[in-house]
Amino acid sequence: MPAPLGDAGRVSGPPSPARGARVGHFIQSGQVEVWHGEGLAEHVILRAGDYIHIPADTPHLPVNTGDQDMVCLVARTDPDEQEGVRLLDLPSWLESRLGPLPVGAG
Repeated sequence: MPAPLGDAGRVSGPPSPARGARVGHFIQSGQVEVWHGEGLAEHVILRAGDYIHIPADTPHLPVNTGDQDMVCLVARTDPDEQEGVRLLDLPSWLESRLGPLPVGAG
């Protein structure tokens, strides 16, 4: 899954728990910041070679904040993939930090 600069990943779009699905992201190139957990209170910066596991029903928001396009491999346990994603509102504290986010269309 490619994510252009400043783009929020299409798998998560605005923060979303994938109902009942676990998600794994392996970063092939670039950098991505991921906010996750209740209220998106947890934060990690991932670079090429890093991996993150998102437990089932955990809200998460990946955003490419690096200086190049980010490419990652995404694995999900949900056979319906996007049908199980529920979009949530971005917490105001994070929206004020990131500004408006274009959500990937790919």
